[in-house]
Amino acid sequence: MLKAVGALALSGAFLFAAAAPALADPAPRSDQHSDQRSALRSDQRPEQRSEQRSEQRSALRVLVAEKGGETKAVTLTCDRDGGTHPSPRAACRLLRKAGGDPARLAASPGQVCTKELRPHAVVVAGMWRGKPVVFGRVYSNACLMRAAGGAVFTL
Repeated sequence: MLKAVGALALSGAFLFAAAAPALADPAPRSDQHSDQRSALRSDQRPEQRSEQRSEQRSALRVLVAEKGGETKAVTLTCDRDGGTHPSPRAACRLLRKAGGDPARLAASPGQVCTKELRPHAVVVAGMWRGKPVVFGRVYSNACLMRAAGGAVFTL
C-alpha cells in the first residue's frame, strides 16, 4: 500500500512539472558605455565625418530556419530603415535599443510559452555602425524565438 501511494505521488509530481509553461529569458543587462566609442567627434572635418558615417552603415542578413520546415532569409538596413525584412522599422528600433547586438534583444521578457519542441535556428550576420555582428542561436520553439527577438526574428 505504501509503495502505491509513493508511486502515485511521484507520478503526480512528474505531471505537475511537465504542465508548467516555459518562460522566455529575462531582459539582459544593458551596457551604457557601448555606444560612446562610436560617437563622432565634433572637432573633425566634414569629410572625415562623412567617411566615418559611410563606414558606420548598418546592414544585416537575418536567417530563420525551422527544423524540418521552412527557411527564410532577409536583409535589414537600419541607417534608413529598409531591406527585404517584413517590418524594418520595428526591427531597427529594437536593434538600436540593444546597441546592434542581437544577443541583447529582449522583445518580450517573461513571455509565457508552451514547451513544444519545434526548434528554430536564428542567424544574424553583417555590420552594425562599422562593427561586425555575428549571432546564432537555436530556440526550442517559435514562441521563445519571438519573445527573445521580437520583430528582428519575425520573418
